[in-house]
Amino acid sequence: MKTFFKKYLDNNCSEGEFRSFIDLFVRPEKQRELDANMKEDWTAEKKGDVPDLSGTLYRIHYEINKQEKKHPFTRKIVSYMTRVAAVLLIPVAIAYVIQLRKDDNASSAVQTISTPLASKTSFLLPDGSSVWLNAGSAISFSNGLSGGERVVTLKGEAYFDVKKDSRPFVVKTSLCSVNVLGTAFNVMAYDHEAVAVTLERGRISLETKSNHHETLVPGQQALVDTVNQLVSLRQVDTSLFSSWIRNQLIFKNEPLGNVVRRLERWYNINIVVTDKSLLKIPMTASIEFESIREVMELMKLTLPVNYEYKKNNRQLIVYKRND
Repeated sequence: MKTFFKKYLDNNCSEGEFRSFIDLFVRPEKQRELDANMKEDWTAEKKGDVPDLSGTLYRIHYEINKQEKKHPFTRKIVSYMTRVAAVLLIPVAIAYVIQLRKDDNASSAVQTISTPLASKTSFLLPDGSSVWLNAGSAISFSNGLSGGERVVTLKGEAYFDVKKDSRPFVVKTSLCSVNVLGTAFNVMAYDHEAVAVTLERGRISLETKSNHHETLVPGQQALVDTVNQLVSLRQVDTSLFSSWIRNQLIFKNEPLGNVVRRLERWYNINIVVTDKSLLKIPMTASIEFESIREVMELMKLTLPVNYEYKKNNRQLIVYKRND
């Protein structure tokens, strides 16, 4: 496997070799050969430091997505690799990229961790806090999280389990800041969408850039609109908004418009709803390892919709069904 990764990065990997590699994961008769390869690499890694394959895996994921339009064969690879990652339960299998921007003072270096679409990852911050980063998201923080505050900047969606400390922990988004000491909460702050902060445990305070303040208790969700940055609070089932860290998407009477946006990021696909009246239809569903086609078939059964898939540009057209 290590030889394959090296050949891929050196642009010496043929399509036949790539097919053989994928066959190890998707063909039942190759299971014994796969087990032998995995055991060999695992045994070798235990003897020394575990290698950091995050950059390699990210580049593989990125190249696959970039070349989908050029090579029809690679469209199958995305589905294969996603299922392989789910089965093996290896967080780095869907990869993330780490970029360091070093100042003159090494302790003030800024680290950015980002995830491509159709992927997610989890990691520990320097202070010991746990972070799960959802698809199409990025988080930046000081290398040592030093100073009077522990500050991180988020674009996209992340779930935080903050290690208790005398220093405040601050999550900054484009519309607001979330301040905590030790707690567990989810922040969804994608560009051009309302920010949603959902508290599972502990206590947090929220401050918008227009100086609006709110304090949340467990079971509450704060929504910050993109126009006036007004905050509205509501009681929610918090498990619905953190289910993605357990490889699930759970919707309960969620407007189809919101469902579509999350499916686009989850599967890295463009979805166009031709009839805007459909966007308000509530949808209830639980999605785990289903393919996007299986999800759309479920949608056909439960909602008055039909769909068409455009292979050339990976686009789903959803339209109202006339029964």
